[in-house]
Amino acid sequence: MHSIALNHLLVFALHTASSVILFTLMPNDDSANVKDPMKATLGYDVLTLGSSCPVNASKWDAGCEITRTLTHETTFEGIDIITLLAVNELITALSHLIGFVGWYMSEASWKADMRHLEVIRRQVEYGVTALLLELGILFTLGGDNLYVALFIVFGNICVQVLGYMVERSTDLMRQYYLLSTGTLVLLPIIVLITHHADKLEGVHHAVTLAAGYTVLYLLFAVHLGLHITYQAYRDLIDKDHGFQLLGAATKLGLTWLAVSMLHRTYHDLGLNKLPSMGDDLDFEGLQLGILLGTVGLLLLGGALLTQLAKDMTYLPITALTTRDFGNNNAKETEMHLRNVR
Repeated sequence: MHSIALNHLLVFALHTASSVILFTLMPNDDSANVKDPMKATLGYDVLTLGSSCPVNASKWDAGCEITRTLTHETTFEGIDIITLLAVNELITALSHLIGFVGWYMSEASWKADMRHLEVIRRQVEYGVTALLLELGILFTLGGDNLYVALFIVFGNICVQVLGYMVERSTDLMRQYYLLSTGTLVLLPIIVLITHHADKLEGVHHAVTLAAGYTVLYLLFAVHLGLHITYQAYRDLIDKDHGFQLLGAATKLGLTWLAVSMLHRTYHDLGLNKLPSMGDDLDFEGLQLGILLGTVGLLLLGGALLTQLAKDMTYLPITALTTRDFGNNNAKETEMHLRNVR
């Protein structure tokens, strides 16, 4: 059995267990709980301009001024954050199950065309799960703006499309352009999440969650950049092995850090919530364990991945040989000249 299939099976088991546990932690909507525990809302701000004048004064008299009243209109409410994260883990598990079945039943098909089926599976998965995880992090950090959420939605779609184009291109400079553009699109999302973490008070490890998101998501770009640049790195770690490890560490680490933050906040405030992660649970120790476990998974997993067989022949990168036709490579240039003649 191919090593990618085995990895899919292992990651499927991890995310399935994570999803099952998360579904057991969904807050109950009953009288024993506080109102809408661990739930988010989405809406938009409305700025109303008016005027304020002294008593018995006309609008033209001195002392009149413009007033600004900011209100928040709720569009969606009752968004269960833990349910969102549990569904995300379930979708991730199903995606890896599809990958395992595909590689197990038709390894040749999934190897064909530079593992095109695996690339499609991964990018479609990321298009859904990376988005849901980002929204879960945003809600955990108190985000409630509909337009910020929509920006994250469309930004993530752009990142995944650009990622797919990077992997399907064989021109080195074009890959660099696409990878750089995708990273630049990701940066505003990082800024938004960091902004929400920085302004949030009363929640432990809010900035840690934003910092972890930043580092882990940028590692995907670093991994892909090293892979398309250095043959030595390609010989060390298989591209898909690396993405499997990064995906598992990122989703598991950030998901459970966010869930522990929600439960710890309600615990610290003395608010009832059922079910509970444990009244006597050491949340600080748990969160430290999640952080160290994520780092350990990346380091230990990376070391183990270097020992796995790599049977993928990476297509040679075609360097630019002419400036007359933009990014065309030598073969495309020759075909163009023949057509002109």
